[in-house]
Amino acid sequence: MRRVIERICVIISCAVLLTMLGGCMNHKKSAVILDERMEIAWETEKEITFFGFRTEAWRLVAIENALHGFMDENPNVTATYEGIKEPDYWDILEKRSNAGVLDDVIMTDHDHVLKLAAEGQLADLSDLEATEQLNDLVKGQFADAQGAIYFIPTCISAYGLYVNYDLLEKHHQKVPQNLDELTQVCDYFVKQGITPIVANNDHSLRSLIAAKGLYPVYEQENPLAEIERFNTGESDLAEYLRPGIEMAADMIARGWIDPQEALNAEPVSDDLEIFAEGGRPFLIAGGWGSGKLAMLNPDFSYGVHPFPILEDDCILVIDLNTCISVNAGSDNLEEAKKFVEYIMQPEVVSEYCDSQSSYTPLQNNTPPSDRALAPSVEYMQNGGNIMIGSDHNLKLLLDEALQECSTQLLERMSADQAVDLLDGRFN
Repeated sequence: MRRVIERICVIISCAVLLTMLGGCMNHKKSAVILDERMEIAWETEKEITFFGFRTEAWRLVAIENALHGFMDENPNVTATYEGIKEPDYWDILEKRSNAGVLDDVIMTDHDHVLKLAAEGQLADLSDLEATEQLNDLVKGQFADAQGAIYFIPTCISAYGLYVNYDLLEKHHQKVPQNLDELTQVCDYFVKQGITPIVANNDHSLRSLIAAKGLYPVYEQENPLAEIERFNTGESDLAEYLRPGIEMAADMIARGWIDPQEALNAEPVSDDLEIFAEGGRPFLIAGGWGSGKLAMLNPDFSYGVHPFPILEDDCILVIDLNTCISVNAGSDNLEEAKKFVEYIMQPEVVSEYCDSQSSYTPLQNNTPPSDRALAPSVEYMQNGGNIMIGSDHNLKLLLDEALQECSTQLLERMSADQAVDLLDGRFN
């Protein structure tokens, strides 16, 4: 018996949904479920579930197209996607992990790959042909000492300084190209009664701290050797991060960032809405938020630039973004791996990356078409200073530690106390 079922369900969660998610929460979450079912042969049907943190409409189109395309090529497999917005996604992922009910395919990041792989919950993907298409930067990130691969990145994304060109021009200021120029322009706006930098409660300070503190590692002849010394404890990671922590604390103390606003500003949401109002010259955020900002129709011109935080230059911070892993305990392990293989086909991953305003991780890493990212793209193509924000060769839980550090700095912890906090996390 065969029948055709096609449906897209957008569900704003309530108690019923929270029960489905396998965890009891005290506040509401939002979820998006894409359930794309083509011609089903009931006697041979297999279903794989894909759980991720992408919920925005313009990104779901690319995911929906990937589901359709995969099922066109695999008519006896149903693929469904469930999306929960960050940071709630990570709480639910951990609950499912602890309960032993991980989805077949999941979105992961640096810290969660470390945790789940150590628990034996992630399948080795080193046998996939998709790994051969990845560029050298990516290949240097995901293989462990035994050659196992527990995640594949679908994008290379950049963090940056969003600049309101019209506001700078109105005040006869220029786009800063180094730390001294950033200091001058930010101090100027503070004197005008304007808090210059919009920041969020997730990756704004975290990316700045990593950039300032860890950039010297990437200037060394052998960065991997120094990263390994962090792993073994021979080098003090917390002390390496001190310059970044002191810089972030100074930004708050000088009035460049409103700490209460930042603590309350959700990423790719409140931060973009504040910046879109047009009264602030800068925003620190991921470049992938540019598409959402454009949808808010700001009445000023803007661009995304590398961080001007070196004495004489900038740094472009990049990350392997929207990494995907496969549940080692999946009942449909072969089909789940096939799905990952399909997603990484050049035409499929390129569509998704463009929806993310990101580079592809492939050898012909096509830059995003989003013109707002042109300053960052040009900087990268011209051989500018680049560092990886969450290097997967680092086996310490950097993201979680920097997130806690950033929150404490916004709550007025001193730089010395923040370094001690990190030292306690890493040692």
